[in-house]
Amino acid sequence: MRRRAALLAPAALLLPRRAAAQAPAALPERPRGEFWFDPTQLPSFTGTVERYLPNPRGETDALIFREGPQIVFPPDIADAVRHVAPPGRPLVAWGIRARGAPVITMLAFAPAGDATPTVVDRFYWRLGGRQPRDQAKDLSVSGTIKQPYYTPQGEVAGAILEDGSVVVVPQAAAEGVRDLLRAGAKLAAEGTGVEGEAGRALLATALGDSPGTLKPIPR
Repeated sequence: MRRRAALLAPAALLLPRRAAAQAPAALPERPRGEFWFDPTQLPSFTGTVERYLPNPRGETDALIFREGPQIVFPPDIADAVRHVAPPGRPLVAWGIRARGAPVITMLAFAPAGDATPTVVDRFYWRLGGRQPRDQAKDLSVSGTIKQPYYTPQGEVAGAILEDGSVVVVPQAAAEGVRDLLRAGAKLAAEGTGVEGEAGRALLATALGDSPGTLKPIPR
């Protein structure tokens, strides 16, 4: 019995070493942010940046892919997104696509699928970003509509003209002027907003299919 115990002792001493050798490798560090989940588990959308879009406050909070979809993000990360993907360059965006429109709320982004993504630290719903600042000026624009301008939820909120000008309509009036905001239609608008290197964006007070047919937007 003593001989058997002695023979088993060395084998018992080896057990901790085998357990240590079989310990699982550490998981790679995931991108960090304020979310309780990893945004890069969401669907990814890849496209070429055509242009960045200002809002009537003069902030940049969206871009258009050359392939069509609009990508929405908080204004304070616009410089970081533009650095990663200037116009004409590809961008990978992880996020949530609206059910009924080609608009994506971006929660992470990278220049390529194999690059380390940057995680956006919050959702951005554009709840107040469209209202002009006190120093906004009167503007007028006209041209052909490239595509409707969408809220993150996919509702039509205005129009993007072929030259990149952004026309936003008051939320309460959007449904009543929806027929004027179709892709390919002619649109003229007056309102208040900003004009600069980033482009033109206004909150419309009057719309029409030409400057001579402008009518005030019911509020």
